[in-house]
Amino acid sequence: MSQQISVMQLDALLHNPKLVVFDAGMVMPGKSGAYAPAAVIKGARRFDIKSALADTSSPWPNTLCNAQQFEQQMQAAGVAHDSEVVVYDDQGLFSAARAWWMFKAFGFDNVKVLRGGLPAWRNAELPVQQGWSESSSQGNFKASPRDAHFIDTQAVLAAIDDDSTVLLDARPAKRFAGEMPEPREGMRAGCIPNSKNLPYGEIVQDGELLPKEQLQSKLAQLVSEQTQHLQFSCGSGITACILALAAYECGYSNLHVYDGSWSEWGACPELPLG
Repeated sequence: MSQQISVMQLDALLHNPKLVVFDAGMVMPGKSGAYAPAAVIKGARRFDIKSALADTSSPWPNTLCNAQQFEQQMQAAGVAHDSEVVVYDDQGLFSAARAWWMFKAFGFDNVKVLRGGLPAWRNAELPVQQGWSESSSQGNFKASPRDAHFIDTQAVLAAIDDDSTVLLDARPAKRFAGEMPEPREGMRAGCIPNSKNLPYGEIVQDGELLPKEQLQSKLAQLVSEQTQHLQFSCGSGITACILALAAYECGYSNLHVYDGSWSEWGACPELPLG
């Protein structure tokens, strides 16, 4: 079943009391200031990846929060065990996939990504508002962590020479090749040994994932039939989730996002470079 929903499908669900819509947008890397979208989809609540739903004690940006924190935030947002959740962002498809994968990681599967995000919604002239909505009631969401959805450095290290595992890096080709400096200070240039490059910009067009057939073709060029596990990395664990979404749509299983991604690997001189 597709993990995406169209703007017209979402519009038809707006009056469903079980629906919870989240704006998972964030300030783009390299830019400062608070996140301030041009508009908010009617009734949408805030999904704050960078602070309220992050482990802010971590030295690495956007690190996954713990289960208790996620559960409390989702309950406060009115999410229940039988809710229908839709996530989107203001770029079309950038950080919404991260929100989708976080729900999956904490055991909640009834979540979909809005195809085309806020730009597609506004282009269709569907209802918006200024500012996010707050829930009028407490949800009964319970987190049931699935540990392998997000993995750490040790898991990546252990699989570097494993022929049954492929790590796909979502960063631009020149960053992957070490031919351009990293945007974060103190980070080495390069890639994780034996990883392969699939820049997320090559599978997103006009703020949407490419059609399934095109995604399958791109993945088939990098992933063999012997591959049993797919790992995904990027700069800070955000766009890696776009690759996870693409692989999920194409029927791949055993998917793992490296949470620290290059922010962690590139900052640790003891870790090997590819």
